Amino acid sequence: MKNPEFQDQHKIPQVYLKQFGYEKNGHWKISVLQVGEEFTRQKSIGSFSAETNVFDIESDDERIHRLFEEINCDIENEYPDLLQDLDVNQFLSEKSYAVLLQLIPNFICRSDYWRDWVLGLLQHENRENFVKVICAHRLKSIDNFESIEEENYYRLMIDSPPEKAVNRALLFFTEHLLRRIGHYKIVIIKSRDDKPWFTTDNPVVLDNRTARHEIMTNDSELYFSLSPKYLVYLNHVDSKDKANELRGYETNKVHLATDEQNWVLQNKIMFNAVQFVLIAGESKYRKEENALQ
Repeated sequence: MKNPEFQDQHKIPQVYLKQFGYEKNGHWKISVLQVGEEFTRQKSIGSFSAETNVFDIESDDERIHRLFEEINCDIENEYPDLLQDLDVNQFLSEKSYAVLLQLIPNFICRSDYWRDWVLGLLQHENRENFVKVICAHRLKSIDNFESIEEENYYRLMIDSPPEKAVNRALLFFTEHLLRRIGHYKIVIIKSRDDKPWFTTDNPVVLDNRTARHEIMTNDSELYFSLSPKYLVYLNHVDSKDKANELRGYETNKVHLATDEQNWVLQNKIMFNAVQFVLIAGESKYRKEENALQ
C-alpha cells in the first residue's frame, strides 16, 4: 500500500503515552503540566506530540521517504512486550535488554530538544566534523576516516540545506548513540506505589559528558521513565566517576526507590522537559491547592 501523502507522526509514541494516560468516555488522555504554568491540562493522546510528516526524508527512493517513521513504529511495537517481561520476571530478558538499548536512542532522536540540537550543528560552520562523527561507525576502518567524504550518505547531509538533512542526520545519530550505550549497564528503579514516575516531552535524561570527537564519554549517564512503575538508569562500567550511588547497584535487577531518590529523580525528569511534564493518571493540579488529585 502506498504511503499517504500526509501522515500524523508522533514524537512520543502513543503506546508509551497510554502507560501514563487514562481512558475516559472511550478516549485516551494524558495529564500535562506545561512549563511556566501552575495547573495541569488534559490532552488527547491521539494528537499530543503529533506533527504531519515530521520524520519524512526527501528522497527519490520511496523506501527512504518514510524510513524514519517505519523504524519508529517497529521499535515502539516491542515496548509492550518489554514491560510485560519486566513485570513477570522482574528483570529484562536478553531480547528485552536489546530492545531497550534501541528504544532509548530512538526516543532521544524523536524529541524536539535533540532535533533542534542536531539542526543547530548542521547549521554550524564546523558541521562536517559532526557529520563525520555520527557516520564514523559506517567505515570499515577508522584509519580511513577522511574517506567518509566520498560516501553518498555523507555528501547528502553536507550538500543539502540543514532543514532537509536533519532527519537523515538524526537516523545516523540514533545509530551512533546505540553503539555508545550498547556498552552501558542498565539498573531498574521501581517507584513507590503512591509516587509513580513522571515523564516529559523529552523522555530520556542524558547527563552528558563530551570530549574531542566524542559526543558521549564513559562518564555520561542516562535516565528514562520506562513507565510510571519503572525508571531505568544507564551508566558505563568503565566510568571513573563513582559519585552517583546508582552506579553501584546491581545491573538488570529491580531496586525500590527511596523517598530521597524519588525526590532527586523526579526533579531530574521534570527539569528535562521542553514544554510539558506528563503526570501518570488523571491528575488535576493547581498551585494554590498544592496537591495532585
